[in-house]
Amino acid sequence: MPIFRNKILALFLLVNIAIACTSLIVFANAISEKVIMKSPQQEVVKRLEEAEAIALIAAAVAVAGSTLASGIALSAVAKAGFAAYVERPDVKTWLLILGGLAEGIAIYGLLLGIMILGKI
Repeated sequence: MPIFRNKILALFLLVNIAIACTSLIVFANAISEKVIMKSPQQEVVKRLEEAEAIALIAAAVAVAGSTLASGIALSAVAKAGFAAYVERPDVKTWLLILGGLAEGIAIYGLLLGIMILGKI
């Protein structure tokens, strides 16, 4: 059973890393150029300013870092939770609360990224 649990935790960590890398790639692609529509027939491509590029990178780092930290925290909660639940099944509620707090880290990073992008 512990081997199966370790595989699941490794899968969760890999998914979080994949999401973090994807968000970095998307933001890096957005840094290169921004399309401004002047009219339906005419598109103007404008280079991003330095401040906008730094804001995009900051939003990407906020989302990627919080997602990775959330995965690590949830991994620790799950490991300790399985051990605690075997000994005392009445701690199930506390484990769900701790899991929610670990997921809250990712939500805070996402909100921070949205707030940073809202300033652009």
